[in-house]
Parts: sequence; C-alpha cells; structure tokens
Amino acid sequence: MNGKRKRVFRVMLAWNDRKEERWLTEQAKAGWHVERMGLIGYTLVQGPPADMAYRLDVGPAHGDRTEYLGLFRDAGWEHVGRRGIWHLFRKPVLGREVPEIHTDPQSRISMYRRLLGVSTLMMLAMVLQIPGGLSRADGSTARWMMLWLQILLAGTFAYGSVRMLLAVNRLRKHGI
Repeated sequence: MNGKRKRVFRVMLAWNDRKEERWLTEQAKAGWHVERMGLIGYTLVQGPPADMAYRLDVGPAHGDRTEYLGLFRDAGWEHVGRRGIWHLFRKPVLGREVPEIHTDPQSRISMYRRLLGVSTLMMLAMVLQIPGGLSRADGSTARWMMLWLQILLAGTFAYGSVRMLLAVNRLRKHGI
C-alpha cells in the first residue's frame, strides 16, 4: 500500500481489547490499514477498503517468539506488530465467517489471567513506591506531581485488574 499515511493516538486498555479490535476493523473497511503499532497509537496507510479482522493477543514479552508467531502464520494470520506484550494480527474475512484467535472462552480467560499477573505486578510496584514518595515529599512541586502520578497509575492498574476479573467471570458464566 503506497497511499497516504496518518498517525493516530490511541491508548489501548487491556479490558477494552475487543473495542480496539472493532475500531481497527472499521478503519480497514474505510481504507485505513495498520502499517505499524507505536507506543501509544498506530500509523495507518490508506489503501483499498477491505473486510479485515484485527485481533489482539498477549504473547511472550521476551525471548524467541518464532513458535508463537508460527502458530498464527500457519493459521493464516498476518502479524502486524506488537506493543509490549500485545501482538496484533489480521486476517481477511471470507464470507460471513469472522476469524477468531480465541475460539473458546477458556483461551480468552487464559489471556486475561496473564494480563492480570502483569497488572498486579505493576500495581504493587507503584503502591510500594508511594511510602518512599511521601517521605521525600519536601514541598517541591515535582515530587508531589510524581507521587500523584504513582497513585494514579496504581489506581489505574487496580481498576484494570477489576475489569479483567469481571471479564473472566462473564466468560465463565456466559462464554462471551
């Protein structure tokens, strides 16, 4: 695709993965295709509109990803990019059957559990730094701002963990 490019700022939250997938699919239908995943957004390139399924998965953060990516490639998925532990794949929609990576509730539950582990570790890291931040808060604006940022991040990770636990419960009860 050699069309125009645009950068789109989007913060992807772990509990909104399906929403992000739908947005990317809508962009492809409008002729904007993911060329690259950035730290907080995407570079999209203009091309012909296409019915593409975009799917996110949590893969290995480090080490050899050859086997992991090979499984998706063998199933017809194109690896578009990654952002941390998130991997983005796409595959054309043929007929009415929209391709899925997680074809059963248990595999999606496993993904959310992996995310919960990461989220919990991040939340603990932020919470454990708060007492030290309080003891060093000598009145300087920068230190107070850093302390509030740590509290905000800890709260965000806690909120995300609750949202993912709710998603796991919903998948267990209803399979959706």
